[in-house]
Amino acid sequence: MKIKNIELYPLQMPQFKTTRWANGQVSVTEHIIVKIIAEDGTYGVTEAIPRPGIYGETPASIYYALSKIIIPKIIGMDSFNFEAIWEKMNDLPFNLATKGAVDVALHDLNGKLLGISCAQMMGGPYRMEVPLSWVSGGTWFDEEMILEETKQRVAEGYKMFKVKAGHVDQDIDLMIKMRKACPDDVKFLIDPNQLYSREDLYRVGDALTGVIDSIEEPVPAWDDESRKLFTERFPKIMLLSDESTFTFADTQRQMKLGAIQRLGVKIPRTGYTITRKLVHLAEANNMRVQVSTQAESDLGSAACVQFAAAFRQIDLPCEIGYYKKGIQESLLLDEGLTVKDGKMYLPEGPGMGVSVNWDLVRKYTVSM
Repeated sequence: MKIKNIELYPLQMPQFKTTRWANGQVSVTEHIIVKIIAEDGTYGVTEAIPRPGIYGETPASIYYALSKIIIPKIIGMDSFNFEAIWEKMNDLPFNLATKGAVDVALHDLNGKLLGISCAQMMGGPYRMEVPLSWVSGGTWFDEEMILEETKQRVAEGYKMFKVKAGHVDQDIDLMIKMRKACPDDVKFLIDPNQLYSREDLYRVGDALTGVIDSIEEPVPAWDDESRKLFTERFPKIMLLSDESTFTFADTQRQMKLGAIQRLGVKIPRTGYTITRKLVHLAEANNMRVQVSTQAESDLGSAACVQFAAAFRQIDLPCEIGYYKKGIQESLLLDEGLTVKDGKMYLPEGPGMGVSVNWDLVRKYTVSM
């Protein structure tokens, strides 16, 4: 089916809770809704999520890249011709979230045209429910508040928690307390957002072996040697990737080096097409995969659960319930996603299986 038009809706949505990490924070959700319309009127939709401090993409840059560069290139193309569409999009280097959003919206559109879910289009669903990992506050928050929140989520069925880290002494102290407060089957992941030095990393490895299950991007993404040495020295703490595996080439290199042990993928960053290639690469390397968060709304989480449900290799608890942390629940969907006993259930229906509340989209749309 030919692509007839693509509409963009830049949003500014206030969050009821500011999300903080060691080197940044978000208090207003500034996503861009991408709506791809076929010649018969069927449409697919998702959200582009900027991360200026990580990818270098801002709401304005995404809007410009789409409206001035990418959209004119792909109007009139076959919505199923992903190879040709990606070739056109790749005339613009990098711009990961910009191109990822187009890819996901096309999958939503094509699923609706075929009358099947995105998970089915990708060969699944392998599972109908996806275990969740709760993203906790960082060590700059009140410890008692974090411990209480963790106990509450454990009672709700969550089995994995990611704690935003970056302050070594506080990180060690908090994780030991969290480990003591939770049942043995609960696992912990810390994410220092690349802020540790090699010395910091070794201190954490010595102190938290047997306490945490994994650690995400503890040192700068370019520091391959530190990650490789850590995986050799601390075999009981799995190193999960994020910023070191933006692309297929990045991921292949990290796996060959032995610098990562688990693969974290983000649907807004690499869409379905590139992320699918990354999952197959992980399968070839016998490596477990997690769908990590890029601070999606419930609309973005719907895209994530479709992908996480499709592949056997994605067997780690996934961070796809982020919207429950900071964004108002079910803000962009007519009906919210189902989360029960620490799991998100795959929506029924074609494409992403959800319906957008366009009244709310228009309410929060701003000029660009």
